[in-house]
Amino acid sequence: MFLSVVVCFIACHGGPADHFSTFTEELTRKGYHVQIYATGPALKKCQKRGIQNVVPFSLENISEQEAATELAKKCSCANVIITDVGHVFDVILQKTLQSSNSTSLRFAYYDNPEGYVPGGYSAVAAQVMRAAQKVLFANANLVEEPLYQEPFREFYLPPQKKIGLGYYPIHQAEHIAQRRASEQSAIRAQLFSTYSLTDQGQKVLVYAGGNNEEYFSKALPVFLTFLQGASQQEDLSRFVVLLQQHPGAKEKNLDGKLVQQWLEQHVEKAPPFFISALNVDDAQVVADGMLYYQTSMGPQFVLAGIPTIQVGHHTYEDILVKNRLCSIVTNVDSLKLALARLQEDPFVESGNEAIMQGLGIRPDWANRLECAMKKVPTK
Repeated sequence: MFLSVVVCFIACHGGPADHFSTFTEELTRKGYHVQIYATGPALKKCQKRGIQNVVPFSLENISEQEAATELAKKCSCANVIITDVGHVFDVILQKTLQSSNSTSLRFAYYDNPEGYVPGGYSAVAAQVMRAAQKVLFANANLVEEPLYQEPFREFYLPPQKKIGLGYYPIHQAEHIAQRRASEQSAIRAQLFSTYSLTDQGQKVLVYAGGNNEEYFSKALPVFLTFLQGASQQEDLSRFVVLLQQHPGAKEKNLDGKLVQQWLEQHVEKAPPFFISALNVDDAQVVADGMLYYQTSMGPQFVLAGIPTIQVGHHTYEDILVKNRLCSIVTNVDSLKLALARLQEDPFVESGNEAIMQGLGIRPDWANRLECAMKKVPTK
């Protein structure tokens, strides 16, 4: 028997869509009527999760305002509407819902564990959070910590507007760890066969790509520059490098084109380097090391037992860096050192307790979500 509460989740990005899928399963189990509206990578994520009550919407061949108006009408009977925060469309939708005199309780859901995310995410998220009535934070710690819309530029949200949930997909990290123990050899053999490589014990490095201007113009070019410098000083053929593209970056393929151009110029000394055809889970299973600049999946890499290296034009002070759970690369020498450590000592200190604390995980996240929807304040 359904409760009277109708909940609509609206997702544009894969990360929050994964969270929304879990929330949908939990709320449905409790008897709530739940609908997810999803587009692009978010739709693919929901479909992969096997969520039945997901409705596609498109932002192609239609203005974002028109799309927002249509969605607002579809959600007009909902008691609760929850959007993600990383897309400009979320700003338009929240404002459209507000101007339509909707009686729905409007939430923005901030899924990233960090209070500042480069590449424009935080600037957009700030607008969405201001437009929403309440903000749900996956990382419950962020209720008490500063939020930034730009580097060193804090923005204010009233305390009564913030609600900490304490959710992170720990189960996914556990699943990856289990698969690494049982399936890594098979996926590795398939990978080497695909690229006609002879397995001589090379370490597989998976670079987790992004989908914002800072990644395309700074982080990735710097990584390639460091790799070039290191390859000129020593033989890197003991490594195989995969670029695991962000789902949202695949269509324009800007990073793939940049890597191909780089390979054409440095093919003689570069280590074997490929654009990954693996899904993101299989890439983590086969990886001997994960490289990244900024990703909300960073904690998952470490929780899954994967040696992890942050590579960038400067250090991004995320949970892994703050807790010394990853190597940090900001120049050629530090890349060489990180790779040497990976080659010699792949042991990963779990750091589970520090990560759990940093992620602000709360075992009662589902009850917190339910309380928020009933307009009961949760601290």
